[in-house]
This record gives sequence, structure tokens and C-alpha cells, in this order.
Amino acid sequence: MEKIGKVINKIKAENLSSFFFSSHSNVFYLTGFSSTNAFVLLTEKNRYFFTDNRYYLGAKKKLKDWEVILIEGLNDIKDNLISLGGNRIGFEKDKNTISFYENLTSNSDLDKKLIGYAGFLDEIRAIKTGEEINTIKEAVEKTDEIFNYIVNNINSFSTELDVRREIVNQIFLKKGEGESFPAIVAFGENSAIPHYQTSDIEIKRGAPLLIDMGMKYKGYCSDFTRTIFIGNVSQTYGLSRKAQKLRDIYEIVKEANIEATNIVKEGITAREVDLKARELIKRYGYGDYFIHSTGHGIGIDIHEFPRISYKSDTVLKEGMIFTIEPGIYIKGLGGVRLENVVLCKKDKGEVLTKTSLDLIEV
Repeated sequence: MEKIGKVINKIKAENLSSFFFSSHSNVFYLTGFSSTNAFVLLTEKNRYFFTDNRYYLGAKKKLKDWEVILIEGLNDIKDNLISLGGNRIGFEKDKNTISFYENLTSNSDLDKKLIGYAGFLDEIRAIKTGEEINTIKEAVEKTDEIFNYIVNNINSFSTELDVRREIVNQIFLKKGEGESFPAIVAFGENSAIPHYQTSDIEIKRGAPLLIDMGMKYKGYCSDFTRTIFIGNVSQTYGLSRKAQKLRDIYEIVKEANIEATNIVKEGITAREVDLKARELIKRYGYGDYFIHSTGHGIGIDIHEFPRISYKSDTVLKEGMIFTIEPGIYIKGLGGVRLENVVLCKKDKGEVLTKTSLDLIEV
């Protein structure tokens, strides 16, 4: 009810007669019902849920406060929008294909009634409800447990893909619904590629291993990154500048994560948080090697509003949940990224990720 009320207030504020939601994430956000073919039409007084025969009976059973309408195709959606939507119907122009829009508006005057919006629910979804916060906390806790399992059994895995397979297995054992994104397991020099594609490369002793993973749990995502050292890096790099450089980089990234987290509270901007990490890394001489934003919102989608970036003037508010994940990546050496999930509160940021930021050598 809390979510619906906020959305209806925005519909009224935009002087719309209704809003048509077609994206999976927003339909799930509003209803809690997951379907590959479902649509929502909200008016000030009515809630309509459109779906096909595969989901109809399940939706009728679950969505007691909604009028569930059976559809067979696009013409049924079109007819319902014309008869129920009124004269000013908002729709998600950033979530639909041109083809969908053209087919929806063909042979009708819907094109004169539809008003496109991008990110219509972004700011509303960014402020998590108590129930959402608890669900994300559970997901993050389970992700911590999976990482600890992987670390404790690291010698059982021969390749990067072996690690990812076990991450997926553990997600299902923890009652997760799957990965929130394809896990990144990057050994040695591969860790210098921020969005590396996990491969069958052998894991050996004496080099860094970056693990970036997340799970989907009760419809919500977790996100987690740690860089661990497999054995003593000196075994590979010797008592050299390379070995010391990796250790130094790790401590810099750790400090950047802590410093950025320490300033999180309601009222500061995403830009300030990003720059706190970015400027610290720059002071140590690695500014050119921090090549992505400091973080992103998290929830039903793995990347949500707000973006924690120096380009963003978004003011943080209590109830926002986002990642803080600075990193340094050096070609030919390796990379370090350390990522926590943080809940913004009125006077501070609460770190939901409980795994220590201290260097792990296994």
C-alpha cells in the first residue's frame, strides 16, 4: 500500500489519468508478482493487472486487491488501455521497443493519449521500504556466507569457472533464485579487467583473485566484491616492487572504501561520496587507474538509481541502498576492487556487508 500510494500521488502530480507499466522490474515492484508477460495499469482509484493464461490463475490467487484481466495479445492490451486508461496515459518509454509502441498505437488514437516517461519510478524505488530493507539484508548476509564458504574451500577449485559454478550452487542452497548478474572470477592479471568474463583459466598460487558476485533472493539483488591473494604474492612476484605494489594498492582501495562510507548520510550528494574515494586514490597517484563510478543503487535490479558518481548531484536520502566499490586496475599486474552494500540513514551509512575489508591470503 505504501508503494502504490506514492506512485498514485506522482500520477496525480503529473496530471495523468493513469500510468501503464510494462517492465518486469516495475510490475514486480508494484505487485510482488513475477511474470514474463504482465502489465499494470494504475489510475487514481483502480489497479489493473494484465496477464495471459499461463499466469492468470496464480495472479488471481495472489493479487486480491487488483483487478486481474486475462489478455491473449497486444490487441487486448490496446483495448483495455483505451477503455480504462483515460485521456492522458503515462508509459515507460525507456522500457519499451519502438516496435512495441508502434504496434500498440496502430489503428487507434492511443498515440494521442500516451505520454512517455523515462525513470518514472526511479526516485520512489530508491527509497526502500522496511520490508525491502530486510529482504536485501538477508540477501547480503547470505552472500557473505557464500564468500566465506568459497574462501574456506579455495583449494578445491582448479579454474575460475570452478569457483563460479560453486557460487551458483551455493546460491541455490541458500534458497536464492539465481545470480543477480554473471559472477566475475578473475585470477592474476585478469583482475585488471573490471568486467572480466570468467573463463577456464587455471588458478595458481601467488596472485590475486577478484570475486564479484551477487544473488537474487525474494526478487531482490545483492552485490559483493573482494580481492583475495592466493598464497603469498611474493611466491609469484618475488620480493619485488610488483609484490609490494599489489599490497599497497589493496590498502589504498580499502582506505578509499572506508573514507567514502564514513561520509554517507542523508543530505549529502552522490558526487561527494564518489569524490571522497576518487580523490584519495588520486592522492596516492592512481587516479588514472580508477576507471568507473564508486557505486550504484541496488534493489530489484542490480543497477538502480542513484548512481554514486562524481557526475551525479543526487541528494542521498534515508532508505537508499547502494554499493561503494572503489577499485584500481593496472594492466600487466592486476586489479583490486572492494565492494560493500550500504544503507543510507539520517546520520550515517550502515554497512550491510559484514565480510571484513582486511586483506585475505589463503
